[in-house]
Amino acid sequence: MNRDVRKSTIHRDNHHEHALRGILKPNRSWTCLHPGCADKCIYSHAISKSISLETIAESGHLQTIRSQRQGDIKTLDFDRIGIKQASAFNGFCATHDDLFKSLDTREIIDSKSLFLQAYRSVMAKCCTESRIAKLMYEGRTQTDIEAFLDTQAVDNPIFRDERVRAQVRSQYKNVADSEKKRAEALMLLPEELLEKFHIIESRPLDNLVAVATEQSSHTIVFRRVGFRIPVALNAKLTILAGKVLQNFYFTVIPYAAATVVMSVMPAAINARVRNRLDHGFSSDIAALDLVESIIACCNEWYMTPSVLAEMSGAKREVFLHDSICYTDQRFYEEYDMTLFDGLRKTIAQQHPESAAQLRLDQIDVIPQREDFAIRHKRMMEALVSQSVKLHALDSARSA
Repeated sequence: MNRDVRKSTIHRDNHHEHALRGILKPNRSWTCLHPGCADKCIYSHAISKSISLETIAESGHLQTIRSQRQGDIKTLDFDRIGIKQASAFNGFCATHDDLFKSLDTREIIDSKSLFLQAYRSVMAKCCTESRIAKLMYEGRTQTDIEAFLDTQAVDNPIFRDERVRAQVRSQYKNVADSEKKRAEALMLLPEELLEKFHIIESRPLDNLVAVATEQSSHTIVFRRVGFRIPVALNAKLTILAGKVLQNFYFTVIPYAAATVVMSVMPAAINARVRNRLDHGFSSDIAALDLVESIIACCNEWYMTPSVLAEMSGAKREVFLHDSICYTDQRFYEEYDMTLFDGLRKTIAQQHPESAAQLRLDQIDVIPQREDFAIRHKRMMEALVSQSVKLHALDSARSA
């Protein structure tokens, strides 16, 4: 690679990382996400600080997993996070953030507040991913593809063939276009949920309910668990079922003596996945199992610090490696290791009839895993493969 191209690449990478930080960290330069509003945003929260995050925090902090930089190397590790940062995103202006005031003062008890929380949770995930997709699109469109091809041709003569160069240009454009389409498509569901929120009637919710309106693309499934699970969570998980890409949004909201577990999921999903999720919402203990499975598949959770502190070193290591190699897990399948062991023991003492369901015999069992390096390599290959499939699907849809 010649010096000018190398300098250009380093400059572009630095610019990209700076722009990415502007998306992920507090940044008042973003415009409010409420339709028609041009005011600058504040740092909004997907989950209430006052009646949720504070109830499970210890000394104002929670435990999560996030990227840590060691020189030029980034790793994932457990880390403390303040409640001001947990589930926060560059969302709404102060005026429109007040739309969610009821969610910060009382528990979700009716269909109106359920749709409002669904809108809040989904918007937090979609706006961030949409901004990143737009950033990727802009980065690709600003890349000097001809300089890239010339650089490759120095060591690989095949890139001197104009037919090959034309194919690379076309593929590069298709990838860029798919990022632009993805950025736009991600914002459609939040818009739909806000529209449904404004028209839906407010009705009391039972402990288990599935809510959908006419012509809804998604269903909201809600369960009120009768005990507090010491974790808050807001995650978007994706499966590729055949040629259909499906996004599932999960939110876990702990209260003083209860927990809301909810999902915004596609109305039409694979029968096996639906059956597993139906089971996950069928009882309080099944919901606890489901929450542990979701945690093992994502990094968007905020846990009471003592839960991790009370784990053995071996269990923590397996949990950490599972969290990093999350493509090995399936959120709709039971996680083979328990996480909330103290809670399970407490429930068993209070409700001895539930002991068999609580998997108490698995609490001290540490599952055997493949070597971490092998798992990590497989994960990276899976992510690349999925990315190629997604871009191919986008290209096919636009053809």
